[in-house]
Amino acid sequence: MVADVKDYLDASAIISIFVGEPTKAAVLELLDDALSAPQFSDLSIAEVSSAVSRLVRTKRLSLEGATAALSDLDEWAQAIGQPVEVYSSDFREATLLVRQFELKLRTPDALHLTICRRLGARMITLDNRLAQAARDADVACINPAEDSAYRKTE
Repeated sequence: MVADVKDYLDASAIISIFVGEPTKAAVLELLDDALSAPQFSDLSIAEVSSAVSRLVRTKRLSLEGATAALSDLDEWAQAIGQPVEVYSSDFREATLLVRQFELKLRTPDALHLTICRRLGARMITLDNRLAQAARDADVACINPAEDSAYRKTE
């Protein structure tokens, strides 16, 4: 088991679970070893929904597959509990992060970082650029798909 750390999932980590990406096993292994349920926001759910829609539009996922993935996503979110709220102050803080040009952040990623910072949570992401920005912004972060990122200990 890993230490009792609050984990916050961004959209890249969540979508890997529901559309069968190769990184699914690494994300699930990390979540299985967590002592508490992962946290997520409505932003994460909206981004996953948008990504699933894009997969359908680009014919990389069937309509039936998308419907099943989104149904599973909704059930998972319901089972986990209430999503973390996104506050007006989070948008103001995210704006400051976006203006740190060296971080190379887009607004949704800056919001995820801001939420993690506010919660004192560790960011779980498969997005290497976001992971680097999180580290540069002193936000704890792990990419479970990186070979060196996570080792299950017995």
